[in-house]
Order: sequence, then C-alpha cells, then structure tokens
Amino acid sequence: MQTLKTALCFAVLGVLLAGCALFHKKEELASLRIYEEANGALPAENRQTVIIPRTGLKLSISPFPQITEQEVQSAELFDTAGGKGIFLRFDPHGTILLDELTTRSRGQYVVVLINNRPVSAWLVDQRIINGQFLVEGDFTDEDAKKVVDDLNKQSKQNNRP
Repeated sequence: MQTLKTALCFAVLGVLLAGCALFHKKEELASLRIYEEANGALPAENRQTVIIPRTGLKLSISPFPQITEQEVQSAELFDTAGGKGIFLRFDPHGTILLDELTTRSRGQYVVVLINNRPVSAWLVDQRIINGQFLVEGDFTDEDAKKVVDDLNKQSKQNNRP
C-alpha cells in the first residue's frame, strides 16, 4: 500500500511539473525586419506607412519583410557617432537576399524595424554583396545590447555558427 501511495505521489508531482512547464512563459526575443520601400502605384492595402523617428521621414513600405532575424548569423555592438549601432552578418541565404534587395532598390529606401518599431531608413546607393549591414537608428545603447544578445541567441537556436 505504501509503495502505491509513493508511486501516486510521484505521478502527481510529475503531472504538476509538466503542467508548469507547459504554461511557462517563453522569453520574448527581439525581432528584426528589413523592408523595401513600396511603389507608390501600389494600392493602399498593399503597403504600410511608417515614420522614421529621428528624421520624421514618412515612407510607404511593402507589407512583407525581405529579411528577418532568421537570416542573421551574428550581431555585435558597433560604436558610431550617434551611439551604439548594430552590426549584422547574415547567413548565406540572408547574404543573397541582401544583395538582391540592394540591387533592385538602388535610389529607394530600405527600412529597418526592430520589435515592429521603425528605427532607421537607409537610402540605397550601392549594392551590398558581403552580407554585412550596420543598423544605426532610434534606440538606446541598452536597447541595442539587448537586440544583439537576442539575435545571437536566435542564431544559436537556428544552429548557425
């Protein structure tokens, strides 16, 4: 009888622990989205308008990101004149996407959103073929550090070196 009670206690304890694990809130990691400027001829439902905080620049962007945090191989803090920037290195797929994006978007803006908030816009003046991109924008040094840490965690979760 004692063995049955002990087994039942362990079973209940196991169910409770499993239940707690199921309802444990997963840590929210930073999101990174890079969008291209939308063609003004597109219907309004096929574009989204964003305002870049530091400049007040109002841009229409495609509703679909061209590059996301999934393509980031590594991120690191980078000192700039305006504070910390985020230096991104993309995986091979992201490198191709960045090359294609900067090839077709010459003379147009590329907009970076972090956690669904526009932080910077860059007027494309050259093709980027090396898969490296510096994000300078409207974020604090602490925000930049958290984003870098989160992007590197996600890269490791995706089994990228």
